[in-house]
Amino acid sequence: MDISQLDLNAVTAFVAVVEHRSFRAAARSLNVPKSTVSRRVALLEEQLGVQLLQRTTRTVTLTDIGEAFHQRCSQALGTITDAAREVQQSDASPRGVLRMTAPVTFAEHFLGDILTEFMTANPDVRVTLDLTDRYVDLVAEGYDLALRAGPLADSSLKARLLGTNPIVMVASPKYLAKHGTPQTPADLLDHDCIVYANHERSAKWPLLVKRKVTAMPVRPRVAVNSFMLARDFAVAGLGIARMPGGFSADLEADGSLVRVLTEFEPPLSPLHAVFPPGPHLAPRVRAFVDLLASRLDTTMSFPRKRR
Repeated sequence: MDISQLDLNAVTAFVAVVEHRSFRAAARSLNVPKSTVSRRVALLEEQLGVQLLQRTTRTVTLTDIGEAFHQRCSQALGTITDAAREVQQSDASPRGVLRMTAPVTFAEHFLGDILTEFMTANPDVRVTLDLTDRYVDLVAEGYDLALRAGPLADSSLKARLLGTNPIVMVASPKYLAKHGTPQTPADLLDHDCIVYANHERSAKWPLLVKRKVTAMPVRPRVAVNSFMLARDFAVAGLGIARMPGGFSADLEADGSLVRVLTEFEPPLSPLHAVFPPGPHLAPRVRAFVDLLASRLDTTMSFPRKRR
């Protein structure tokens, strides 16, 4: 066949299937039906006279010749994309739908003001925000961005560190006056504790003991999967709570809560913005992440929630 007749859309569909590891995810990334992606890849294989992909009901893998073809095509499409982006650079204003997911309590406490500021400054952007504590597959579920606390698992996703946060233990002055202040992690067994959990069996706190992070048992008075409620219970004097420092900073500042066992706090916990793989971020994603990073100090002294 005449190579000049190769359909660029078919090549793009093939590369998308390889990079997203499925026809369904590739179709979502290209904003076309799955049947269209399948048809384009089949047409490409027919035009080339070779099999590029091995398909099963669950997996898609490259043949040897498909792997070589993908490597060259991916580089070529990257060059074309870079050239197009350079042309459009003068008009790279954020627009479209920003689909993101974030942990429930973090988002409810900290994202409202930041998202309001972002959307006011970018009227051509619409936002879909999914609040969930489950692990979201960004590629398969079609998200632009996720905010994730704690160490990241190994993956092909890209990530940007937004900052780090101390994990603190706090109690109200009236609780400490009545029950005393713990001096060692072992003392927590003599105190009422407010644990972040769905059940009491999660009542172990990772603490730094003899330079090693150790899961120390505690005695739960309340088990709740909300840091906001946990800090409210701590202020009310129900016990000692453990939480990211951003949730307690304002109440520590006004004396409503007091940090305890500071020398046993575990290493700082990171917060990342995580993106699907790809050479470039959409302007709407980059603009929001830049704003978010500017509003969170590197040591995660989170902004206070407007009241």
